[in-house]
Amino acid sequence: MEWVIQYNIYVKNLIELYLEGLRLEKGASLNSIEAYDHDLKRFAMHFRNKRITEISSVDLTDYLITLQQKGLSSGTISRNLSAIKGLFRFAVRNGIVKSSPADVIVGPKIYRPLPETLTVEQIVKVLSMPDQTTTLGLRDKAFLEFLYGSGARVSEALNCKRADLMPEMMLVRLYGKGRKERVVPLGKVGWLVIEMYLKKSRPVLTNEKSADYLFLGKRGNPLRRMAGWRIVKKYCMLAGITKNVSPHTFRHSFASHLLMGGADLLAVQELLGHADISTTEIYTHLDRDFVISEHREFHPREKWSNI
Repeated sequence: MEWVIQYNIYVKNLIELYLEGLRLEKGASLNSIEAYDHDLKRFAMHFRNKRITEISSVDLTDYLITLQQKGLSSGTISRNLSAIKGLFRFAVRNGIVKSSPADVIVGPKIYRPLPETLTVEQIVKVLSMPDQTTTLGLRDKAFLEFLYGSGARVSEALNCKRADLMPEMMLVRLYGKGRKERVVPLGKVGWLVIEMYLKKSRPVLTNEKSADYLFLGKRGNPLRRMAGWRIVKKYCMLAGITKNVSPHTFRHSFASHLLMGGADLLAVQELLGHADISTTEIYTHLDRDFVISEHREFHPREKWSNI
């Protein structure tokens, strides 16, 4: 896409063009666009009296220090820096600045807490909770099996359509961040439940609003994000699980259980749709924690202290 850009451009004008490029060319998700929009508007306000060509690396460093002084977390500051770097890369590509003053800046180190997961036994218990004799109970069962069986993000599950199912190979097509496509297996149990749902429940729920979406609400609309969260919360509560569980917990559990079972890290990266292996590596820490706890609980030398 060609951009017509004036050289004496203010920061806020450039931001609009940059975000439009992310929407149209990069296929960035709405959540990412909104976050970058918020971060860059704050950036534009801070540099409201400067042109993009006048901002230096020292200015940017001072700005990040200001964000830190306002109490923003390391993760939020890193996201702000990422948005700023993207903006300057866009400016360089379009000849507005010769080089990016943001390239020399290193963001703060981020502490990433280990994600919450459920044990295999807890997952099995949750999956046994829905009443499959009812229309909505069978739908809920199918939704939960889909999350755990595929490792899908909740948005990927809710945006899935019947045309994305490949039952003859027991595969499903998912569209991740930036509409990036991947094909993943679902597993025998998951497919059996999905087939039952498609045969018994979805025809009851469907109407002119349903389009081809796989999971439907009780009025025939595509199932919404908050409804997906409520389904997970409901059955975890019925299973007696007190952890703070979300649909993403099923994705975390999916990855952790695969690695505990001996799956290759690169394979899990592909299944999750991670662009960077370091994102997947966090689950190896979970695996190590499990091994350590098992050793401490069951190794005889941890129990015998009469020496």
